[in-house]
Amino acid sequence: MRIYFLSRRKLILLLTFLITLGGLLTINLLTLTIPSLVRTPGTYYMAKTQEKVVALTFDDGPDPVDTPDILNILKEKDVRATFFVLGKAAESNPAILKRLVKEGHEIGNHGFTHDYQQRKLVEEIKQTDQAVFTATGTHTYFYRPPGGLVSKTQMEATKRNGHVVALWSVDSKDWRNPGVKQIIDNVMKNVFPGAIILMHDGGYQRTQTVKSLEPILNALKAAGYRFVTLSELRTLDSDLK
Repeated sequence: MRIYFLSRRKLILLLTFLITLGGLLTINLLTLTIPSLVRTPGTYYMAKTQEKVVALTFDDGPDPVDTPDILNILKEKDVRATFFVLGKAAESNPAILKRLVKEGHEIGNHGFTHDYQQRKLVEEIKQTDQAVFTATGTHTYFYRPPGGLVSKTQMEATKRNGHVVALWSVDSKDWRNPGVKQIIDNVMKNVFPGAIILMHDGGYQRTQTVKSLEPILNALKAAGYRFVTLSELRTLDSDLK
């Protein structure tokens, strides 16, 4: 058996490499967290119903380019959705928030800065709610944590602040930009009555989301589904009646 000895210089270089690698992995976990489909107890991720209804939700907007394109499609198809807005983006695009409310959509709260760790959870919820109220005169009721990550403590704090933690049960995976066909398949192969569908209208370029939206709406309507906001979905939930 050979025994290898590292010089002090090589040992320092090796340790530096390992520390850097660990740091990069930590950054990836914190900033590029893959949305989870874990059905966390105490969160709202689906409705128990036999009716063929679904709630279409969009995260990370409003975006000055992609959100209006999405709204145009929804208006043409007479579909209402729930938009989980970031406070930072909301402050920059108040006109889009006004349009959301005017056209019958619901506005949810996605925090202010998309901080996966939610270090200032309640503060960010309040900041975003204030941005929405300033633009529309309405308050947010649902809160969706960035990445769908929420601890028991964070969930309790959110509830004390008067918000319902809302996740999802069907992930379009449009955040991966996997291609229009794949986004459509991800929704259609997993949809069911009472499902909450996750899509995005901001954060990055959402061209694929925009292109996939109309085919998804057409396919779901052809399958007998109708679309409701999250608040409307809860009224149809047999567990909450």
